[in-house]
Amino acid sequence: MTQDTTTNARSRDQQQYNQARDLSHGDLLAHAAKTTGSPVLELVKDFRTMARPPSRLNLAEYLRNGLHHPDRTDPAMRAQYISNNLHWPITHLCNNQGWTGAAEDKVVAATLLSAAGVAVPETLAVIDRSPRIYPGIDKLTTAEDLRAFLSRNPTGGIFGKIVDGMVSLGAFRVEAADDTHVQCTGLPALSYDTFMMDIVGDNAYVLQRRLDTHSALTPYANALATVRMVNLVQDDGVFCPMAIIKLPQGGNIADNFWRGGNLACSINVDSGKIETVARRAGPEVEFLPDHPDTPGLMGMTLPLWDELREMNARAALTFAPIRYQSTDIAITDAGPVVVELNYGGGFDLPQYASGRGLLTPEVRAFFESFGYDFDARPKRRNLISRLLRRK
Repeated sequence: MTQDTTTNARSRDQQQYNQARDLSHGDLLAHAAKTTGSPVLELVKDFRTMARPPSRLNLAEYLRNGLHHPDRTDPAMRAQYISNNLHWPITHLCNNQGWTGAAEDKVVAATLLSAAGVAVPETLAVIDRSPRIYPGIDKLTTAEDLRAFLSRNPTGGIFGKIVDGMVSLGAFRVEAADDTHVQCTGLPALSYDTFMMDIVGDNAYVLQRRLDTHSALTPYANALATVRMVNLVQDDGVFCPMAIIKLPQGGNIADNFWRGGNLACSINVDSGKIETVARRAGPEVEFLPDHPDTPGLMGMTLPLWDELREMNARAALTFAPIRYQSTDIAITDAGPVVVELNYGGGFDLPQYASGRGLLTPEVRAFFESFGYDFDARPKRRNLISRLLRRK
């Protein structure tokens, strides 16, 4: 049987992720004009100021950050916004790129973090049909292997994600299984052969014991919430300029902000107090006075905050050659657990969730210390490259 690698879970999530991102420039400008009452030409002129260095925002980011609303920011605040398009050039400049795989391979990262005394999710098995071996971890390669594994492990407590995946693409949560079928959240029951073909595809998956959010947070999240800590590893320790908690809503099994309805809240790094409640609303971000269904989220001080900060610093220093990085940390009743450590970390989420720019004087100085020039003008493409870009 020929394996279908175009309709697996990762591919379907990727399509939804792309759809959740950018509208056409015409649609974006029409929305901005309608919501502000400003003429389109005036909006284009203002946008062009934000498209220049140092911010270099694209039009979708200009709207998502609410910069088309003139009453929301002043010039100093606007100057601190930075395009997510600059994320990889800056990240690669700051970091030892030889450590990319160590962070992005979830099995390797968990092994290193666990050895350093950092709490990580329990790995139960890996689904992988490549020749790779995973010392000390059960490797499942066939539908029959998966059936046997699920018969040995309690269902409703297994979370699967792609070993080298990002932004939760392709993630699944097993709710039930029997001799013939697997039932995952939000999906119909699938035979084991169909599951391996249509969900796993040609990806490698790590299967972890599912974590549950701290009881103080369960009224505000239907699945595991995590805290995104933005980390700058300096010579004298770890500096965290921003922290965000991501809260899954509705039927979402993961907390990423691209999933419709999910909330993201800015956290005061020193106190652990929630300062904003944000969600996506079309091409903009909507800031709410509180959780849309359950009051009490705004102003809440997160439990175990000091313990989370200590664990974050230990994780960050374990991966110190990655000088610009981020962690996703779950707060459980048993304590904080580092779910992932990221090589870099998108500039978009902290800005969308907080309503503030990430490029503070401290962050800018850190990036510039590695040689990044924010005032450099983008290189002009020659005629051939411009024509090729249009295809």
